[in-house]
Amino acid sequence: MLAAWRSEPALGALVLYGAAGLLAALLSAWPAAAARDALKDWHRLWSLGLFAAALAVEPEAPVLPALAASFGLMALIGSAQPLSAGWGAWGNHRAHGFVHPVVYGEQMALAVLGGLSFLIRPDRRWPRAAAGLLVVLAAAALYLSQTRMALFAAALGFGALLLREARARRWLFPALLLTAAAAVSWQYLPTEGRTLTAVFERYSPNNPQQARFALWDAAWKMFEKHPLTGVGPSGYRRDFERYHPAPVGGQADWGSAHDLYLHQLAERGLLGEAALLLLLCVLLLRAWRAARDGGAAALWAAAAIPAFLAMNLTETAFQNEQFAALLLLIWACGTAPLRRGGEII
Repeated sequence: MLAAWRSEPALGALVLYGAAGLLAALLSAWPAAAARDALKDWHRLWSLGLFAAALAVEPEAPVLPALAASFGLMALIGSAQPLSAGWGAWGNHRAHGFVHPVVYGEQMALAVLGGLSFLIRPDRRWPRAAAGLLVVLAAAALYLSQTRMALFAAALGFGALLLREARARRWLFPALLLTAAAAVSWQYLPTEGRTLTAVFERYSPNNPQQARFALWDAAWKMFEKHPLTGVGPSGYRRDFERYHPAPVGGQADWGSAHDLYLHQLAERGLLGEAALLLLLCVLLLRAWRAARDGGAAALWAAAAIPAFLAMNLTETAFQNEQFAALLLLIWACGTAPLRRGGEII
């Protein structure tokens, strides 16, 4: 277990990321409140440390089949929700399971990539029929969640599969066709305005589909005024009205810039952004290295990280602790062979 920790540079990168958050909190205008929020960064270190230790102690534990089964169950539950949209709290035009539809769509994007990884590189622990069924169920749930960036992220993750595994390239044209068909058909679903074209209409501050433009502008203004360490963790919500007095999408209180990279610049400045990018680079390089000679789990990790990078262009998925823990679990399973060999890259 200790050897696994010592050989995992991602843990050190997470320590630097957490330290940058604490520094930004201490130098902010509200250090006590910011420090409370900054402590959440260490939850990711705790999670990854537990996953690395558990996989070192029990490398054959059936984690991935259990994860696949839970993904499949949640895909079924979410897919049923749009069909029962009039049934009170159960119904919703968008599939969402038991979380926000955006988080649900991101989860299903990871599930699609996982099923594809085990189809491309068969594994005795996960039969091809089960992997194919997961792909179908998760793809349907992703489609019904109508989460635009999650669809794009899944396509980007599939692109990573194509680069890492030549056998996947025969599926390129069908994947492009299905992705385009999903994007176009969203124009005609009961999306409550969540179409692709709604984003590119003439800008209106009352259009909730264009709210991110104002949120990004506010984040950039915070960074310009506090370039080194930002306004501090949780400072975006506290200072939002100062930088954007008018309501956005009918809401005046926003706690997220809906872009992880701009959000980090706003709250943690250049130091925090550098720590975040270092961490993401370590995750990407480790997963890519593991996928070179590893099995389906390693391929899944190598596809999940590029997808995750794309998701954070319109969300702060890394700061959603539930989703961050899921991503780190997938990543830890895929990169476990590097730690068992005591290899540091």
